[in-house]
Amino acid sequence: MQIKNWFTRHPLLCRFGTFILAPSVLCAYVAYQQQVLSALPQTGASTVSVSVQEQVVVTRDAHGVPYIDARSTADAYFAMGYLHAQDRLWQLELQRRLSAGKLSEVFGKGSLNYDVWVRTLGLYAVAEQSKAHLSEQALASLQAYTAGINEFLRQQPSLPVEFTMLGITPQPWRVEDSLAWMKMFSLSMSGNLDEEIQRSVALKTLPKTLFAQFFDSDISEPAEPLAHGQVASLSGLHQTIKQLEKEYKVGGKHIGSNAWVVSAEKSATGHAILANDPHLGLQIPSLWYAVSQQMPGNMLQGMSLVGLPVIVFGQNNHIAWGGTNMEADLQDLVVEQVHPDDPNLYRYQQQWLPFKARTEYIKIKSDFPSVLKPTYRDVELKIKETLTGPVISKAGVPQAVSLRWTALQAQDTTYDGFLHINQAQNWREFKAAANKIASPSLNLFYADKQNNIGFTGAGNIPVRQQGTGVLPTKRAVDGDVWQGFIPKDEMPSEYNPPRGYIINANNRNVAQDYPYHVSSSFADPARADRIRQLLEPQSLDLDYVKQMQMDVKDLTVTRLKAVMETVKAEDLWQQEALDHLSAWQGTATADSIAATLFYTWARQIYRVLLNDELIPAWNEKAATGQLLGLRGRLSYDQLAALLTQESPLCDDTNTVEVESCNEVLLSALDRTLILNSKLHGDEIEDWQWGKFQTTRYDHMPFGKVKHLNKVFSREVATGGSSNTVNVAAGFYEKDSGFIQNYGAGFRQVIDLGGDYQFMNSTGQSGQVASPHYDDMMTQFAQGQYVSFSTPAEATHKLTLIPKKGQE
Repeated sequence: MQIKNWFTRHPLLCRFGTFILAPSVLCAYVAYQQQVLSALPQTGASTVSVSVQEQVVVTRDAHGVPYIDARSTADAYFAMGYLHAQDRLWQLELQRRLSAGKLSEVFGKGSLNYDVWVRTLGLYAVAEQSKAHLSEQALASLQAYTAGINEFLRQQPSLPVEFTMLGITPQPWRVEDSLAWMKMFSLSMSGNLDEEIQRSVALKTLPKTLFAQFFDSDISEPAEPLAHGQVASLSGLHQTIKQLEKEYKVGGKHIGSNAWVVSAEKSATGHAILANDPHLGLQIPSLWYAVSQQMPGNMLQGMSLVGLPVIVFGQNNHIAWGGTNMEADLQDLVVEQVHPDDPNLYRYQQQWLPFKARTEYIKIKSDFPSVLKPTYRDVELKIKETLTGPVISKAGVPQAVSLRWTALQAQDTTYDGFLHINQAQNWREFKAAANKIASPSLNLFYADKQNNIGFTGAGNIPVRQQGTGVLPTKRAVDGDVWQGFIPKDEMPSEYNPPRGYIINANNRNVAQDYPYHVSSSFADPARADRIRQLLEPQSLDLDYVKQMQMDVKDLTVTRLKAVMETVKAEDLWQQEALDHLSAWQGTATADSIAATLFYTWARQIYRVLLNDELIPAWNEKAATGQLLGLRGRLSYDQLAALLTQESPLCDDTNTVEVESCNEVLLSALDRTLILNSKLHGDEIEDWQWGKFQTTRYDHMPFGKVKHLNKVFSREVATGGSSNTVNVAAGFYEKDSGFIQNYGAGFRQVIDLGGDYQFMNSTGQSGQVASPHYDDMMTQFAQGQYVSFSTPAEATHKLTLIPKKGQE
């Protein structure tokens, strides 16, 4: 009776519920069933008629990892394309638009700067040129992969929900799409351009003494001075690069990896062991896709990159391999002399040459709601190129700045290199394959079933006419900025060293007397040093190696922690914080309170110490962002040295009083306690590191859309820091704390006796309704692994049969 009375008293609500709310819920449910769920691969067994030569059987395990059984290499790569389209179609579409500079067509004017930058680079033009230099075998594999993607599209599948929400339809895939994505991947691992711009702005705006604090090894490098207009232009480009890094995970300071190989003598199993965990921008779905490929004469398993058919890091019948970013300097800014009377000419050695010019048009989607907003005209983009490369600075000043970059060379056989690594059977074949890689530059790690271990450098590393490429340069009067590349037979390499292991964690990979310049930006050696400590035991097994990959001992905190402990507390709150810190051994576990205090306090010390010096008086936004970014160039040891030496930087230039370094420490501690309390309350006992640091796997683009981010993105509490083996790097968000958006994208440990264990960071599927969208995420965070093992009872079986069999 009460229910009936309620309906009687609220007739409008009843009508709203009956005629609007209920139908809306029903429509949403039906749409979910038809659009979202129907786009998922069918469970159970299914058979599809496609353009394969012979039958291909694909089984999936409980995590959705596919096991391809094909009777030809072409059919295996066709199946790879089909599976990538089935599981990661939206990711393929986004990667293609990112590489082509066509984001604005879908996301509107907010993506225009990204498109301008990528179009200026001309990745697709270079991809088309490099296609001509591929071997027949490499080209055939990419064509088979392309055919697999397009076969899936021809079946007119239910598209992933992103396509419907954004109102677009995928176009057929091309071989050039795969090659262009390799260029974009190389861009992520080639960070010197960003650093050169930062150095240039700092050199132009900071006093020499302050510049030397951040770039002490570069102060003597000959630099070509930039006009003020070019500084502003490059500052704007730097801002675009940093936003591209944050929103689309392209590039970043912490792009790297850990890798090590252990000899049979140090292994408890009597077989060589390889471990690898590449560090890239974190996203959902992961960049990586686990797969097993059985084909005639070879069985491969490991991690593929979506957009390519080969195993990038993994194992075949004979060898296992992994890799790290070499951090080599592959990009140079070149200041071109423009003709004073004709802006269409630039000086090349002893002559004036015309700029090569092209015009591109960028389409921009109207703002939402498009029916009420004006339509944007296509943006006309005029791009100039020199013999060096594309001009990346704005026109209108008497200089032009062009970019020399190894990935923009037409004769690029990088894909051939990875394909031949997949087929290599021994060290000699592995090195020969590695020599085909042009860009990016990698440290490739090797182990085989005969228990040999090794590493070799891969990629074209420039030999410069002058300098080391840390600052913009001018072309020599007779010659070019580059003389060539380091000869392949002189690349860094090591094979079966007596110590029984080889390590790299993006640290220096050559001796000080190595005759060629590789990089001015090697990673801090702390991760490598910690791995070396952990490898000291004589008998290692996979369980121990897996624990190593999860290690969160930070060797970089010791000196700064000792300086922090010299502070005399002025109240009980400060004393409680200091008590926690004094007992800390530098292990940044998720439950550590002291880790929270150290990293949040260190962050405030950087700000109190340096902000006044780094914010220019003219306060130009783009340049200010770059200069404040310099804070991260100072290591904790350098920070500790400044504080103990009573550096003049401790004095705040904005005040009349002269502040001491002790006052900097106290001020930073007070700010730390206040800000931490705003995030998680006043009780320090509640300040566990996992509450202040979260791993965020953003969906692109819905991770930055309010409410949709709750549906499409994922977060998990995490430990570690930017200098621990289990890397956690990112940025600070005012209302959330530290956000890890860079770190391991997957982990693999391989015992060459036959045990391959791995874990992807999120899941195999890119479709939000799939149980495999995020089913690996928690296990990954907890350091758990699964094995490659063909499932006895597959949760899904797909049989691809030749079309001719149906005729």
